[in-house]
Amino acid sequence: MRARVFLWLYSLSLFLLLPVLALYLLKRSVRQPEYRRGWGQRFLASLPEFKAVPSGQKRIWVHAVSVGEAHAISPLVQHWAKVYPQHEWAVSCTTPTGLATCQQLYSALNSVQFFYLPYDLPHLVARTFKQVRANSLWVVETELWPNLLLRAARSNVHTAVLNARVSPTTGKRLVQLGLVSKPVLRSVGTLIVQTQADAAVFEKIGRPADAVCGNLKFDVALKPELATMGRTWREAAQAEQVVLFASSREGEEVLLLDALNRSQFFKRMPKASVWIVPRHPQRFDEVFELMAEAATRMGVARPVRRSASFNAGSNIALAGFGQARLVLGDSMGEMPAYYSVADLALLGGSWLPFGGQNLIEACAYGCPVWMGPNTFNFAKAAEDALSAKAARRFDNLLAACEFYLSDFQGNHEAKKAAFAYARSHRGATQRSFDVLNQLNDV
Repeated sequence: MRARVFLWLYSLSLFLLLPVLALYLLKRSVRQPEYRRGWGQRFLASLPEFKAVPSGQKRIWVHAVSVGEAHAISPLVQHWAKVYPQHEWAVSCTTPTGLATCQQLYSALNSVQFFYLPYDLPHLVARTFKQVRANSLWVVETELWPNLLLRAARSNVHTAVLNARVSPTTGKRLVQLGLVSKPVLRSVGTLIVQTQADAAVFEKIGRPADAVCGNLKFDVALKPELATMGRTWREAAQAEQVVLFASSREGEEVLLLDALNRSQFFKRMPKASVWIVPRHPQRFDEVFELMAEAATRMGVARPVRRSASFNAGSNIALAGFGQARLVLGDSMGEMPAYYSVADLALLGGSWLPFGGQNLIEACAYGCPVWMGPNTFNFAKAAEDALSAKAARRFDNLLAACEFYLSDFQGNHEAKKAAFAYARSHRGATQRSFDVLNQLNDV
């Protein structure tokens, strides 16, 4: 009874927050107009038309909140589609960039439909299940929406939480909210976690993991054509050293630019260049202005944009690109190319308390990672990379710059270590596939 009351209060609170959520989407749409789309799906569960699943076939619904989760689940989805080509698919996301990524990754799947996940209210969730008519729901990592998962169980839809992970903060919160989190997690049909530490948290909540399979992100397919593109950019840049700030978050670019200025980075390394790739595309213009102001202070050429530095459809650099010391990576879906440009990657999200970003992709392309103190979102991957000498940790960006300028002895061994680290952790896809195959009838 107490759990029902708590769930009712949660749903009521979310319902009352709908006007605030609408204002939030409008605010985001100022910089990213895509947020004006899909309101009928988010607020009314007005989804694309799903035809009835033909007799003898099944439909799998995959929910990946944004870009990282969409990429993470892709090896398993693609493998499953090869083994069971007759299965149909539905894919939901929360962010516009996530939806665009899913459309790019999964458009070839059988009868696939894409949509924004409606807000987690009972009537919207019920309408969604009625329309999608899925046999299974795959939820990626930590999207533990109570009404969604409980409705799936009541609708006899097999749920699987895949590549599951919990940060210390999330784990503590789940334990504190055990009144609701326990019944929600117990409704999950299959729980596959990344690490033993994740399994221990779920065990404490009362839902033991069905398997510990590792991180699916290690199995994401490499894109050699993007790696080749990156090497072409490197030649055009005319830089002897390239440092990449990968997936930077708000407030971190200022810290890096200040560290470059205080360490006199470009005076001491006049043939080096620094590339900054913000995590969120709506911040591209803002970050470019920060870089332009910093370039003036440091007495270097005005920064250039990656998107404006090459002729359309070619890798021929336009005039001025080779002289630039600061480059803005303002394109989506090209991170492998950026990693292939760089000697090393500064890990975005780790220099302020955001929890860090995915470092696995960088290592897969042989790009060593330097990270700050905040990597709680990828704690196991970060510690393993440090142990493998594929990564270094610094207290702040100024310390990283000073080490690079004074004590850094080259990157050849670190590049080999990054490759080896990424290769040694592959295999989560097959392990997850085997568990799913064994535990449910999809």
